[in-house]
Amino acid sequence: MIHDSLIPLELVFEGMDSFVPNYINVEISGVQMQVEALEAGKARIIRLYSPDPADYLNPAWAPGSIVYLGKS
Repeated sequence: MIHDSLIPLELVFEGMDSFVPNYINVEISGVQMQVEALEAGKARIIRLYSPDPADYLNPAWAPGSIVYLGKS
């Protein structure tokens, strides 16, 4: 990795070692995915585990999208 910046590397990567993600694997509408739990039953999609290429083309399942956990 090349990093060309005026900001020292110590500041760029500060806190990286202490980050502990809260990832869980869920199935929503028949699509298995890894999500990061947020507040109040919401989650942010991290990655899909689907063998169906159409799931990856669906903008609702794009990484970073917010989904609601609960009954589907």
